[in-house]
Amino acid sequence: MDLLIKNGTIIDGTGTPGYRADIAIKGDRISEIVRLDQQPEGIPPNGIKTIDATDRIVTPGFVDVHSHSDFNILINPNGESKLRQGITTEVVGNCGFSAFPLRGIPYEEEGETYAKLGFKVDWSSASEYFKKLEAAKPAFNLATYVGHGNVRGCVMGHDDRPPTEDELRAMVREVEEAVDSGAIGLSTGLIYSPGIFAETPEIVALQNAATKRGGIYTSHVRGEGDTLLEAADEFFDVINGSNCQGQFSHLKASGPKNWGKVKRVIEQIEEINDKGGNVRFDKYPYIASSTELASLLPRWARNGGREKSLERLNDTKLRKQLIAESAEINEGKDGWNSVLICEAGAPEYEKFQGKSVGDIARILGADAGEMFAELLTKSHLTTSICNFTMSQDDTDLAILHPLGMVCSDAACRAPYGALSHDCPHPRAYGTFAKFFRDYVKERPLLTLEKAVAKVTALPCETFGFKNRGRIAKDYFADVLVINFADYEDKSQFADPHHYCTGIDAIIVNGTLTVHDGGQTGQRNGRVLRLND
Repeated sequence: MDLLIKNGTIIDGTGTPGYRADIAIKGDRISEIVRLDQQPEGIPPNGIKTIDATDRIVTPGFVDVHSHSDFNILINPNGESKLRQGITTEVVGNCGFSAFPLRGIPYEEEGETYAKLGFKVDWSSASEYFKKLEAAKPAFNLATYVGHGNVRGCVMGHDDRPPTEDELRAMVREVEEAVDSGAIGLSTGLIYSPGIFAETPEIVALQNAATKRGGIYTSHVRGEGDTLLEAADEFFDVINGSNCQGQFSHLKASGPKNWGKVKRVIEQIEEINDKGGNVRFDKYPYIASSTELASLLPRWARNGGREKSLERLNDTKLRKQLIAESAEINEGKDGWNSVLICEAGAPEYEKFQGKSVGDIARILGADAGEMFAELLTKSHLTTSICNFTMSQDDTDLAILHPLGMVCSDAACRAPYGALSHDCPHPRAYGTFAKFFRDYVKERPLLTLEKAVAKVTALPCETFGFKNRGRIAKDYFADVLVINFADYEDKSQFADPHHYCTGIDAIIVNGTLTVHDGGQTGQRNGRVLRLND
């Protein structure tokens, strides 16, 4: 043994009732489990490092199935905001954006973004990124999709047109190279540039390349409000057209007039699965989203990339039209008052982070629409936001469904250093504790055992993470020791940089990474490649 966990109540990830047991860990695996109802003395310590789990639950590490830590985990490999809520595995590369391929415009844009944080982007391909990630020794495991936005951006830039035959072949090669290097599939973000410019046949062709290698398709679909059902139909067209496994990203209906549409999408997913398909979905346990402020610009305004968009915003003849159309696109339940600024992207507006566009306009005596345009121009289109668009009923429906999984849809942060610079959505720090607080403790709508299974075994089975997601002999030792009564989220929208409380120990691949309220300085996260 290298590590012993004594006297814990094991919630093993299968959904079955918990039991008291000792767990021995050798290397990166669980080597022995002794049930205390069968062998009361348990496993003798014999001088081995021992964690007393009396009155604690012991669970598999949680899996964040939709995350954006691709770059941030290289800036700060401790990954505190995620690790400290119990996440031991993340799936990144979502919404059409990954850390590869990076050439041309994607390389320039990501280089500009992360240079502000003092970080140099100096790789291009998936294989180079994986080497960089492994050398950083992250605190948790990561698997990644290849982003369609990266692929299209490298080959075509931000042009609003179909690809030529040569361009499509070049994009197919990019997908093949990424999946061959270990990417788990293809992601799209069809409200973002350049993904917004792609038509369905292009996506099917690229996903076909991923499917031949066993890759999954995931999508931030083309519309989550008025056009949600049509966007869902396109998602299913890609699934059917490429005969692949699918993951519907952060399933939601934005805007009060669209609340209730989530039920119809889930029914369609059930119909596909009843016919032999394999489609699942995820959702974060909040009713506010987080995204780019620029995503509220109309499609025509984004044609040609950032500089062209900025030219249009600064054109007095076009500015009013842009503001009016963006106000229509904004699905916040209270208009500009629902749109909170997370990262202003411009020094003069940083003091307003955590306030809404409407609030800032009132403070400065400006029109809210003009404030929206001003933030975009001064930040060079880099402002990020939270937007209150969703209903609790739809959120419950997605999370409680047997095919629904929990995600943060956020990058890892820290309350110090480069990753403390803005006011992120509290899901970056609190998603999983909020899930357990809301759905197990306060209402409650799930048993503890079913809730643990939803964030451990279910995602590992979905993504093919072998020998993970359960407390079982010979499984990888991704293990949490939790004081469940004290397990709480502390992050708030206006004051987000606070860790969850109540986790006594976090073990990743057999390495004690968090213990007694702090990180040990030891990290053993790994890259989880397709078909590993």
